[in-house]
Amino acid sequence: MRKEISWVSPLRMGIIYAVVSAVMFLIFGIIGLIFGGMGGMGSGAGEMGMAMGGGGVGVLIGIVMGGVMGFIGGILGAFVYNVAAGAVGGVIIEMKDV
Repeated sequence: MRKEISWVSPLRMGIIYAVVSAVMFLIFGIIGLIFGGMGGMGSGAGEMGMAMGGGGVGVLIGIVMGGVMGFIGGILGAFVYNVAAGAVGGVIIEMKDV
């Protein structure tokens, strides 16, 4: 059975993009903290803790900003898709019952 996606909800798409972006910022932020902290291993313990604490704040800001920008990007992406789907037709998917 073939179906055409002729319209996408901008709000729902914004929410999905926001969640995906925030999770990606979290994953890559943690990886950045781990490998960024390794660069300061030769320094004193106080400097290492300060570097990791500052990086943690950066990761939190990145998660929030990633979510906000993902939400805006999702809304804009859904708007562009809806305009394009109205002009040339939507994406056709094939589905089957299981």
